[in-house]
Amino acid sequence: MKIKNISGEDLRYIVVIMLLGFVSIPPACVADQYKFQAVDCITRLETGTVNWTTGAISAHGKALPADQSQASKESVYFSARSDAVKNMLDILKQLKINNELSVNDYAAENRVILAGLEKTAKEAVVVKQVYSSSLAVEIIIETSMSGGFLQLVLPEEIRQIPKINPEINPDLVPVIEKSHYSGLIIDARGLGIEPVLDPVIISEQGHKAYASAFISREFAVQGGVCKYVCTLDQALKDKRIGDNPLVLKGLRKEGSRNATLVISISDYLTLEKVTERHAFLNECRVIIVRDQ
Repeated sequence: MKIKNISGEDLRYIVVIMLLGFVSIPPACVADQYKFQAVDCITRLETGTVNWTTGAISAHGKALPADQSQASKESVYFSARSDAVKNMLDILKQLKINNELSVNDYAAENRVILAGLEKTAKEAVVVKQVYSSSLAVEIIIETSMSGGFLQLVLPEEIRQIPKINPEINPDLVPVIEKSHYSGLIIDARGLGIEPVLDPVIISEQGHKAYASAFISREFAVQGGVCKYVCTLDQALKDKRIGDNPLVLKGLRKEGSRNATLVISISDYLTLEKVTERHAFLNECRVIIVRDQ
């Protein structure tokens, strides 16, 4: 960009936009979260990205001044943000809740949910903005799946489950030695599993190993029903599933959108024998390892 080709009016415009940028950009720690790790599971869309590992959803927007007037030049930042918000809303609606239902389908039947999605998109924070010599502005905004968004869209079947410590008769329930498993990892690499917000894991015979009935809404809203990562090593190091996770292998995928994970009947029975599974499934201490 050659400064001598920019008028004084244009320079004033650029200063205004830069000042807006300083106000809008969050602290460095937030901006750094936008940078993807090589092992993160990312869905890249035309207008943004979904990071299934961190739960971050980003959308970009851009705009050019409508004409050469000062008012048009000064409003272009807000036009770019408006475009990003529209794209964020579109991305949120594209997310799949489960095999049969997208966020868009769910929100279409409920005006309160639709209003909540619009609020989520509007409250997304600016993590990056770029200016060009043509006075165009492109910005990237980001929000999180966790919290308000998941509270809106997770099925009602996921309810708040009170914490209880039931007495277990060791003569009736077989135990795998004294394993004390801290979480569950399903290795689904090679299956082409599609990430969804509310995944289901079943046995070959159709028994549910992990589904809405196993989960406490508190934990599902805070950190998601599960976490998706793209390497087994990353999963084993993740604090979400503790120091001694049970690792099972996914056999195949099922369902109209291929999002249901199937495990072997022997692995299902192994999980059933783990008495502490009630605690770690309740708290969503589950990771699915999928292809990058």
